[in-house]
Amino acid sequence: MRLFKITACIPSPEKVRTQRELQNTYFTKWVPYESWFAEQQRIMKQGGKILKVELVTGKRQTNVGN
Repeated sequence: MRLFKITACIPSPEKVRTQRELQNTYFTKWVPYESWFAEQQRIMKQGGKILKVELVTGKRQTNVGN
């Protein structure tokens, strides 16, 4: 099973006292190879940035043919 390990940043509004401030939320998640495009579109629609993308497999030390 081929997966992408992505690290992304999405700004999330948080109400602090009476002001609205943007606070960046960083996360890392594994996305299946087949649904990469949909995940990329979701992050971009929310105004986020994809910081790093790695091709990984479901098991450690498995050759993916790179």
